[in-house]
This record gives sequence, C-alpha cells and structure tokens, in this order.
Amino acid sequence: MDNNKKVRVRNRSNSIVIYRVPDLGVRREFAPGETKILPAGELMALAQKSGGLSILRDELYIDDPETVSETTMHVEPEYYLDDNGVIDLLTNGSVDALLDCLDFAPGGVIDLVQKYALDLPVTDTRKIAAIKEKTGFDIQLALKHRAELAAEEAAAAEETGSGMKVEKASQRRVQPATTKDTASNGGRRATPNYKVVTPKEG
Repeated sequence: MDNNKKVRVRNRSNSIVIYRVPDLGVRREFAPGETKILPAGELMALAQKSGGLSILRDELYIDDPETVSETTMHVEPEYYLDDNGVIDLLTNGSVDALLDCLDFAPGGVIDLVQKYALDLPVTDTRKIAAIKEKTGFDIQLALKHRAELAAEEAAAAEETGSGMKVEKASQRRVQPATTKDTASNGGRRATPNYKVVTPKEG
C-alpha cells in the first residue's frame, strides 16, 4: 500500500478527538464533525499504537475501504454509515435494521443516530423505544427539554437584545403647574432596571 496516499478522515462522534503518533511527530485534533485529509501511512502508524484501533473504529471514519482493511480493523457494515445513511435508516429503515445498527455500529455512528433521532425527529414509537433501550437516550424527554429551552429563549428575547420589549411611556392627564421634571413631558422618572433572563442549559 502507498503510505503517501491521502484519505478523508472524519470525526463523526460528538466529542473532540485527539491522537498522537510520536514516531511521526504528529498530533491531530478533530472537532466534532470535522474532516481532515491525511496520509494513509499516518493511520497505519496510529493503528499500531495502544488505543489507536479503537479511535479509528469507534470515533473516526476512514472514507476508504482499502485503508480500513490495511489497518486490520474488523468492522461491521454499519461502520460505513454516513449522515445520509443514518437519516435513511431512521426514516425508512426497519426496526430490525435499526436494532442491528445499535448493536454493531461503532460509537461515532451511535452518536449520529442520537443526533438525527432528535433533529428529524423520529416519531416511530418502536424506534424511539429501541434507541432508549439500547443507548439510554430518551428522545421524547430531549424534545421536551428542547421545547422548554426554546420557550425560555423566546421570553428572554422579548426583554433583551434585538427583541427588546419597548413599552409606551405613561402620559399625564393633567400637567402640573410648578414642576418641570421629566414626567411632565412624558419621560420616565427613572432608568428601568430590567432583569436579564439567561436561558437555562439543557
């Protein structure tokens, strides 16, 4: 195999992935969802390091079956599921196909399943139950929390930022004859001190 060959490698987990290959003087850091073009030889070297194969199998996705084979990784068909494949599985796939995915897919694919199950969202109660049973991820509870957060953000937008709520100043019905304070011309008596509401996390 040509170790100078370049292959696409993507972090499909929802975590930052960092690895080092001291022999090559290499340190790589992947943000969630980030893709890098890397030499195949670097991946071969990583596969020889302690924990290297688990990073390549569970967190990263090598978009080249030949390179995957050269690393000696044993992968199930679910390893090759990308974002579109996961979306298709959740929307059109059978419950049994989803269960196989949840049983045999690497961790990065499971992260994608959870992400798109919430984003779509999945409405098939059997698939919702399967995902909860296999991963502990409760889609219905997550959707409830998302709705609550959206409501809090909407309420905050009415009071702060670009969505500041502006109230009409009170007007006097009878103008006082002796005072010339700001109230006499419809102004406020004091600067309002609105409480800024910060949306709660999760």
